[in-house]
Amino acid sequence: MYICTMQMLLQIARKIVTNFYLGTSTFFLVWITFFDGNDLISLFSNRLKFAETESDIAYYRERIDLVLAEQARLHGNPDAIERFAREKFLMKKENEDVYIYPQEANNSIFDRLIGF
Repeated sequence: MYICTMQMLLQIARKIVTNFYLGTSTFFLVWITFFDGNDLISLFSNRLKFAETESDIAYYRERIDLVLAEQARLHGNPDAIERFAREKFLMKKENEDVYIYPQEANNSIFDRLIGF
């Protein structure tokens, strides 16, 4: 059985080598698949990276929208700005003490974006 398989492979290889068009096509496919600068393996890898980058772009656009909404809420409202600075950046007045308590499990979206 092993000898039959080898003979069949040799016959196929002989046909490929002796037939100009079949040999050229096979060489071309092997070259494009493995050796070319824009080979099929690199093309597949680049498509995966492109899809990952597109998902990153969507994520960051969503984050930008949330930050812009928070900025619009804070714009021109001194009380909101003061509250934001005190909560997020732990700012305090001169004669004031700040006590930090552990946060609860249900944080706002903005808290998760900032990292607090």
